[in-house]
Amino acid sequence: MSHHDDFERFRYYVLPFNQSGKLSIPLVVGTPTTIAQIRIHSDCNDVVSLLANVGWTALTNGTGLSSLNVLFKIWRGPALTGLLVYSAIDSSERGFDNNKLTTLAHVDKNFPFSEHYTYTLTAELVDAGSAATVIGPITFTATEIGLGEG
Repeated sequence: MSHHDDFERFRYYVLPFNQSGKLSIPLVVGTPTTIAQIRIHSDCNDVVSLLANVGWTALTNGTGLSSLNVLFKIWRGPALTGLLVYSAIDSSERGFDNNKLTTLAHVDKNFPFSEHYTYTLTAELVDAGSAATVIGPITFTATEIGLGEG
């Protein structure tokens, strides 16, 4: 018996001019800043593949820090009150890689109902005294995949 999966829905968020340096979103220590949101329908037994790319720059000069950490989170629902489904830290080292492009990938599952879900992508600083800014590009996609047999 073979299995096949069906791509059922696709949603995306991109900047109007999706290039580095096209925006400036300063990040805050310990407070999630919303970077992007997308909304997609999912059925109970399906999965949603989430992919994101976020361009950011670390501001390490004058901070005394040798590295800087940014915590990225994906929430099913609003930041803080929704269900946290993914988190990852990316870091930058002073004088080496201040400009970063972070890629995130997650498969969300176990939906309680067949309905539309909003996904919220956030970023926040981890270390006191650090500074970083999201500068673009930003791409955030969601693909609903129907799991079935065929």
